[in-house]
This record gives sequence, C-alpha cells and structure tokens, in this order.
Amino acid sequence: MTSLMQPLRAWRSGIACLLLLLYLPACTSWHVGTPTPAQFVETEHPQKVRVTRADSTTIQLQSPVVRGDSLVGTVGGDSTVSLALSEVRSVEVKQTSTGKTLLLIGAAVVVVVVVVNAIVLCSSEIDDLYHC
Repeated sequence: MTSLMQPLRAWRSGIACLLLLLYLPACTSWHVGTPTPAQFVETEHPQKVRVTRADSTTIQLQSPVVRGDSLVGTVGGDSTVSLALSEVRSVEVKQTSTGKTLLLIGAAVVVVVVVVNAIVLCSSEIDDLYHC
C-alpha cells in the first residue's frame, strides 16, 4: 500500500507546485507614457503611474489627473500630491508582458512534470531504486 501512495503523493505535490506558480505575479515592466506626461494621463486615464521628476526622484501616484499646470494624484491611498508639470520628466505605467509570463509558466510546468515523473519512476515497484 505504501508503494501505491508514493506516486499519488508525488502527483499531489506536483499539482500543488503548479498551483503555487499560478500565484506568481505576472512579468511586468514600466513603460513610458507618450507623447507627453500630460497628454498621456489625459488620454489613457491610468490607475497608477510612476512619475520621474526633473531631479530624477520618482513617486507613484494613484488615480492621476491633470489639473491646470499640475499632475495630481494620491500616494498611499490618502495623501493627495500635486506636482507641477514643468517638474515632471516622465510618467510610466506598469504593463504585463504576455510573452514573458507564458514563457515563465511554460518553463515552470516543464520543471514540475520532469520532477514528478522522476519521483514516480524512482518510486515504482518495477524500477530498481538503485538505478535512480
């Protein structure tokens, strides 16, 4: 009975690993909004942006909007920040890279399948354990 449980445990472990991999954050990167920070925010209405100021410091703004000559948004959910557009060098939005995400998931699935198969083969009564 014990030898029958080992492959079952291996498959359950493999499935658990695969499910955990699905919780990994998708592959994302920051992309500069064009043509200008103000035009990008006004046309795209992003939920969150990373602002690079003229002095090269960055700040992440939630719900940014352009009001007059300022970029206004919230930081930390409750503090409103207003930045002069003349001080904003660029705004960036986080975008998911579908190709990188699929590649990562595919590689993870291959690794899990190989490991699970090795465990199943090594724990099988047919194979000699000394050969694994």
